[in-house]
Amino acid sequence: MAGTVGYASAALLVVHFFALGIESSWGVYQSHYLTSQDVGAVSNSDLAWVGSIQATGQPLVGFVAGILAQRIGFRVTGFIGTCVMCLALIIASFSTQVWHLYLTQGLLFGIGSGFAFIPAVCIPSQWFTKHRGLATGIAASGYGVGGLVLSPITQKLIDHLGFRWALRITGLMTLVALGIADVFLRARASVVPPRKVDRSLLMNKVFLALCSIGLFSGPGFYGPIFYVPDYVVNKLGRNAQDGANAAALISGFSATGRVLLGIVGDRFGHLYVLALCQFLGGIGQMAIWPFTHNLAGLMAFTSFYGFFTGGYVSLYPVVAADLYGVEGLASITGVMFASFVPGTLIGPPVSGAILDRYTNPITSKINFLPVQLFGGSWLLASAAMAVMVHVLQRSARGSPRALQ
Repeated sequence: MAGTVGYASAALLVVHFFALGIESSWGVYQSHYLTSQDVGAVSNSDLAWVGSIQATGQPLVGFVAGILAQRIGFRVTGFIGTCVMCLALIIASFSTQVWHLYLTQGLLFGIGSGFAFIPAVCIPSQWFTKHRGLATGIAASGYGVGGLVLSPITQKLIDHLGFRWALRITGLMTLVALGIADVFLRARASVVPPRKVDRSLLMNKVFLALCSIGLFSGPGFYGPIFYVPDYVVNKLGRNAQDGANAAALISGFSATGRVLLGIVGDRFGHLYVLALCQFLGGIGQMAIWPFTHNLAGLMAFTSFYGFFTGGYVSLYPVVAADLYGVEGLASITGVMFASFVPGTLIGPPVSGAILDRYTNPITSKINFLPVQLFGGSWLLASAAMAVMVHVLQRSARGSPRALQ
């Protein structure tokens, strides 16, 4: 029993490391494509669509991945995702135009990531009850560690081998590491999934408010992740490696936040801590990031932002387990993560268009303040929806059950 849980926990960490860690290193690729013109002359807005499509692909297939995991098993579903992710990166390495990246590094990788990630995110809540937040946080910390490690490595690979071999090497690493990890993905045998999802869940006010947390988070969450590398080069006048390192700190402190804030959530309530994380993430973008005028200050911001947004990512599915139980959690989580789609798809390109609008055509210097205010305001709205979940839950009679 203990050995099974231990192997499964390690496997989950690896899944998060690659499925989400690669996504968090997109800013390194975006900065390279923007300056190198390896895929043609492109703008921030053009490239932001790649990152947004990639981030959208995961929640887009979330519901399907959840249902599939309940029917054919977590291992098989995860391995399907692993193969698709590897294939996407290798095909992307042959891209010569930006629309090639939309289909490969964007959509195809995002779909594969969704099939790998959605089953994995549900397992800790099935095996743990008392320390759900901690267990999920430890597993999800793989995302932070992945971004911390993969961002600078990706920059090194691009600098020495070019972006094409960087993509190929990352794809093969994903296939080997996740292929092994998928073997150890195991749902708890005592959890019997329902045959179908209760459609009345979609009319439940508490559940709709819960989904709204993700809906409002999407447009603002990825701003620092995608644009900190550009900020370091354009605003601070540093090199691309410094930009990759600064972005990596978001991921590194995200790993710490997922674990520590999971513990805090177990003690004081997962929903309360989730709301706090969203609030502080928004405040960080609006009131801290604009006042960073050197690399040390920016790294302080990225550390702060990564820590608290890490708690958001790990606690969101735990709140669902608290409210609705673990039976059928994969499909419930899939629906919840699908709420990310509109904001995640539109938010980064809108941010990119704002950056293009506020780029000086003569000096190429960018005014980042409008994007910082744009992203932060959405996270504050997401925090407000977390408070709304609490209010609606308290006013509801009994405990809302998602599945019959």
